[in-house]
Formats: sequence, C-alpha cells, structure tokens
Amino acid sequence: MAKVQVSIGLLLASLVLLVIYGADAAVAASSPDHVGFMPLSEAVRGSAFGGGAVIMSIIAFILSRKEPSKPVVALLFVNGGLIIAGMLALIGQGALASENADGAMRTISSTIGMGAILVGLGAWKAATDKRVEKKPQASR
Repeated sequence: MAKVQVSIGLLLASLVLLVIYGADAAVAASSPDHVGFMPLSEAVRGSAFGGGAVIMSIIAFILSRKEPSKPVVALLFVNGGLIIAGMLALIGQGALASENADGAMRTISSTIGMGAILVGLGAWKAATDKRVEKKPQASR
C-alpha cells in the first residue's frame, strides 16, 4: 500500500507541475511580449515542468503496477488528458501559423504523444487492476 501512496503523491506533484506550466504558458500567450510569470524560456519550461511531470507519472505507474488503485488510474488519465488538452489549445490559438510551423508541429505532436502515453498507461492500469480484482484470492 505504501507504493500506491507514493505513486499518488508523484501523480499529484505531476499535476501541480502541469497546472503551473499551463498557467505560465497562458500568461505568456496573452502578454504582448510573450513572457510568462516564470523567468524561463519555452524550451526550459517545457522540459522541466512538462518533461518532469511525464517522468514522474511514468515512475508512479511503475511503482503501483501490481497494486490496484483507482486514484492512480484517474490521475494518469487527468495528467495525460491535461497535456493533450493544452496542446490542442495551442493549435486552436494558431501556434502552427508561425514562421516555424514545422518545428512547432513536431513539438506539439511529440507532446501529444506523451499525453497519449499517460492515458494509455492509465487504461493499461485500469485493465490490469480489473484482472487482479477478479482473480480469486487464495485463503490464508
């Protein structure tokens, strides 16, 4: 059970990183000079906050893979969905209309892929949790 609690903690920390990242990106998109409230470039912000959140989410999945946990499944879906929604919002704002559309498309595509991986891990965990719960327990 301790592994599940650590996993939930990692996933919550990942969610906080993603929310901070999204808020900073939103502030940057709405400001005339395209600068957020954190003094970081887009690349550093994406690597530290987005990449860190994905890595922590994957570690959380690995830690909890043998223990059924609905909160872990839900948080994997939320984290992955938040990443995908953020990238779709960028597309909606016209991020691909810039002069560096090819580079933006590669970044957006790979980031959506990372979100899809987290959603996939959530689905995998949900399926394996169901199998574990259906197995008859040996009497002790």
